[in-house]
Amino acid sequence: MVIQIAFHFQVLGSGFEVISIGKKKLVRSVPTELNKDHNEIIELAQGQGYVTVDEAERRLSWTSGRAIDALETLLDEGFAMIDDGHRDGKRRYWFPCVSSISSTVFTDA
Repeated sequence: MVIQIAFHFQVLGSGFEVISIGKKKLVRSVPTELNKDHNEIIELAQGQGYVTVDEAERRLSWTSGRAIDALETLLDEGFAMIDDGHRDGKRRYWFPCVSSISSTVFTDA
């Protein structure tokens, strides 16, 4: 599989890189340099596919400003999508790059 990935990079050209975040390997194709905060948010998202500001504050011991800054940067760079439709009113930042449909459960409860 690694050989296939390397082959595809040659076909696609420069600017692509495989990075490891937590248990996942991702292909970075955006020019943004991910810092430690961004990596920690993406790793946190691996559990359920999304992160809230409250969750980042609690689980990473961050201020809300730090969490919002990291999440908004990831949103701006196309790593995350916003979900403002949850009944608790909390914004969720979904990370399709790490979430798996088979592990995501949607309920009406």
